[in-house]
Amino acid sequence: MKDKLLLKSKFFDSLKRGTGEAIIIAKNNPAIDFSNYIIKGALRDYSYNAQTEGVRSKYVFDLINLSKDRGKIRNAVIKNLLSTRKEFWSLLQLFELAKMFAEQGDKEARHAIYKRFLSKTISGGDWVGYREILDLDGLNGLFFIAEKYGKLIAKEPDYTDDGMIVNQFSKENPDIEVFKLLKNAAKTNKFIRFYLETLGKSKIKKGIKKNIPRYKDIVDEISKIPGYFSPRRIRELKINELKKIAKELIHEKDLQKIEKYLYVFKYRKFPLDNEFIFRLAKQRVTSKNRIKEFATDALVSLKSDKIRKFALERMVKTRKPEIFTRILVSNFKRGDGKILAEILNKVKEPDKIHALGSSYFEIFKSNPTKECKKPFEILYNRLTCGACRYDIVKLLIKNNVLSVKIKNEIKYDSYEETRMLSKSLLRG
Repeated sequence: MKDKLLLKSKFFDSLKRGTGEAIIIAKNNPAIDFSNYIIKGALRDYSYNAQTEGVRSKYVFDLINLSKDRGKIRNAVIKNLLSTRKEFWSLLQLFELAKMFAEQGDKEARHAIYKRFLSKTISGGDWVGYREILDLDGLNGLFFIAEKYGKLIAKEPDYTDDGMIVNQFSKENPDIEVFKLLKNAAKTNKFIRFYLETLGKSKIKKGIKKNIPRYKDIVDEISKIPGYFSPRRIRELKINELKKIAKELIHEKDLQKIEKYLYVFKYRKFPLDNEFIFRLAKQRVTSKNRIKEFATDALVSLKSDKIRKFALERMVKTRKPEIFTRILVSNFKRGDGKILAEILNKVKEPDKIHALGSSYFEIFKSNPTKECKKPFEILYNRLTCGACRYDIVKLLIKNNVLSVKIKNEIKYDSYEETRMLSKSLLRG
C-alpha cells in the first residue's frame, strides 16, 4: 500500500512537470488506477508558461489512452469544457482534448466543442475553440463560426472582428474561394452577412505620419527617448557607440541618465575599466533608482577575481541568488557546479527555481563542462517549464552527461521539441 501511494505521488509530480516519467510509470503499472490524477492534469494546464510552451493536450491524451478508466476521464473533460472556467490556457487544453476524442468518432465531444464556442467566454478568449472546429469540419466549420459571430454581433452591434479566423483559413486553403462562398451564404443567412459587414468595418485606419525626432548622437538619443533602448537596438550598436556611451556614463551625475546609459551594458560588454561598474554594483539598494540592479546585470559580461568573489559571497547570502549566479557566466571556475547545486537545493519557490534555471543555462552554455550534470538534474526534477527543460536536456547531451533515466523519459516529454531530441539521439 505504501509503495502504491509513493508511486502515485511520483506519477502526479511528473505529470505536473510534464516529464515522461508519468507515462513510463503508467505503462509499467497497468493495474494501478491513476485516473484521478490524469483528470487533474486534463482540467488544469500545469505548464509554467503556456504561451511559450503551448498546452499539454497531446501529453495528457497519451496518459488518458493508458488509463484503465478512460471513460471517466473523458466524461470529466466534456463536463468541464461545457462549464464556466476562469483560466484561459486550461480552457484551450480542454478544447484540444475534446477534439482528440471527436477525431476518434466521439459525437458528444464534437457537440460539446460547438456548444461551448463563443459561450461563457473569458476576457480576451472569445476565439478559443475555433481551431478545433476548423480542424474537425473545415469549410462547414467556418460557416458555423461566421454564423455564431453574426449572432453575437446582432446582440452587440459595437462588436468588431479583425478577420483573423477567416483570413487564416483562406491562407491555409488557397484552393477554396472562401470569401466568395461566405458572400453566397450571406444572401440567405443574415448572421453571416452581419459577420462579413463587421469585417469591413474593422479595417485598420491609416495612422497620421509622425515627425521622426532627430538626435545629435547616440548619447543624445539615449538621454532623450522615453524609457530605455530595446535589447534588439542595443545589440545593433557599434563598438564606437558603446565607448561613447561608456565615457558619458562615467562622467554623468544625473541619476536618471546614469540608469539609461547603464541599461545598455546589461546586454553589451562595458568597454572601459571594470572597476567603475563594480563600484556601482557594490552600492546599497535603493527604491529611488535601479542603478545597482543594472550595474549587477552588467557584471555578467565582465571578468575579474574581485567580481567573482563578489558574486560567490552574495549568491549564498541573498534571497535572490539568481541575480548573482549569472555573474559566473564570465567568471566560472572548476568546482562551481557543486556550489550552484547547493544553492538550488535550498530554493523552494517555483519562480525562483525558474530564474535560477535560466541563469544556469547561460552559465553552462558559455562554460561547457560535465559539472552541469548535478545542477541540471536537480532542475529537471523540479522545473514545470517544458521549454527550459528542453534547454537543459540539450546541454546534458552536448556535455555527454545525459543519464539513462532522462534519456528514457524524454521520448514521452510534454514538450514536443524535447521529444524530438530523443529521435535525434536514436539517429546519432
